[in-house]
Amino acid sequence: MMLDFAIVQTWHLGAMLAMFVITYGLLHILIARKPVSWRVHTTGKPIYYAGWILAIAITIPAAIFLQDMSLAVGLLGAVFIIGIVGRLDEERKLSARRQLFWQMIIAAWAVWWGWSILHITNPFGEGVLVLPAMIGSVAAFIWFIVVMNAMNFLDGTDGLASLVALITCVALVGVSLLPETQDARTLLLALIAAGGIGAFFLWNAPSARVYLGTSGSWFLGLILGMIAIIGGGKIATVLIVLALPLIDALFVIVHRIASGKPPWVGDTKRHLHHKLRDAGVSRWGILALAGILTAVLGYVGVAAPTHIKIIVLAVALVLFFVTRFKTMRV
Repeated sequence: MMLDFAIVQTWHLGAMLAMFVITYGLLHILIARKPVSWRVHTTGKPIYYAGWILAIAITIPAAIFLQDMSLAVGLLGAVFIIGIVGRLDEERKLSARRQLFWQMIIAAWAVWWGWSILHITNPFGEGVLVLPAMIGSVAAFIWFIVVMNAMNFLDGTDGLASLVALITCVALVGVSLLPETQDARTLLLALIAAGGIGAFFLWNAPSARVYLGTSGSWFLGLILGMIAIIGGGKIATVLIVLALPLIDALFVIVHRIASGKPPWVGDTKRHLHHKLRDAGVSRWGILALAGILTAVLGYVGVAAPTHIKIIVLAVALVLFFVTRFKTMRV
């Protein structure tokens, strides 16, 4: 794998560093001042759902650097809805059906304002496959819902979702620097997101002092999904990097159906990180396992051609399902 750094400028790295400092500082203020209105006491200690701080910190510069009014409105509006609905869910625990309804609204808003999948890399040859406008819009709509749910399902132990999201940003930076890609806009958006997520991870890692909450996990899915399609051809990369949460979510849904339970009902027992925790693996141990696996998949996502990514994803799917069904107690 050879990366071409020709499009990288000093201010790109400065933007990432600034985002890290700003996000870290805002979270520090939250912890230092501890406003009562931002606390949730369900576990006997103050819990700070600070995902909205991460969302605001990343969204504002991202909207500016998009240099496209329509896409910026799509991003800002989607994040605004996420902030409101996420706060309601964190306080009142919305039903799974209502959450899905609002995810559909968020995805529809983004698609309406131009966030569409224009083309995908040809998995069977060179070049790209241009998608018709309607198919691209429907694909983007489904894409946003899938990635938002993947990050939401992953947010079940300290630091896991933020770590996986950070590695995904690094992989997107790598893809943007490939000689055949050279996508400056994807590079900048991924660096901005990486700076903010990296700062959040320091507060979110075990033992966490702030939590993503619904607002944060949905936002991570949205921004990763948007960065993946902004220049086209990066969906396979994000799919392979997020293979762990995506396949785990699919397995849990299948297992719920096999158990005679509704697939949309929330779950705090069947996800992989729940099983690892029940088996005695520490929170840092879970992070290490997930981080190593995601980093390996990230390398495949950057270095391998699309057809190899599809093969790896299919093999991972089969191995994961076989292993989990053998160890899962219905």
